[in-house]
Amino acid sequence: MKKLLPFLLAFCCLMFCACASKPKEKAPIPEAKALVSELLASGAFSEDLAVAEDDVGRFLYALEALNAPGLCFCFSSGAVAEEIAVLPCADEANAQTAYSECGNRLQNLIKLYTEYKPEEIPKLDKAMILQRGNTVVLCVAADAEKAKAVLDKYF
Repeated sequence: MKKLLPFLLAFCCLMFCACASKPKEKAPIPEAKALVSELLASGAFSEDLAVAEDDVGRFLYALEALNAPGLCFCFSSGAVAEEIAVLPCADEANAQTAYSECGNRLQNLIKLYTEYKPEEIPKLDKAMILQRGNTVVLCVAADAEKAKAVLDKYF
């Protein structure tokens, strides 16, 4: 029995380590409009965001040539710096372009709100640009933790 105990303990440690090291799988990413609806329902935004026409969002994000069907953009009235862009792209190359342009959009917002309404800058500092596969998301929220709780399920 004394000889079996070390092997039993080693086996238990090995099993514990094996179980603990498995990463939690993310849920499938929903359609863009469904993800936007979930974010809006989370209470992360201080005002109602309006869903924008596809061509308006593409223009503001410099994505006119992007091969990405089913994009969804939501913007605030401009009084606050809150917005959402969910960009499901056709392939990895388009997703990389979308990710880069989201970064450019965020930098432009920071420049704009630095002069226009500097109290909005903390929201922009906590903005999230995420990519999983061919889907890219930019989210600027009043309560970044609430938005992050939604996005962490998928990204």
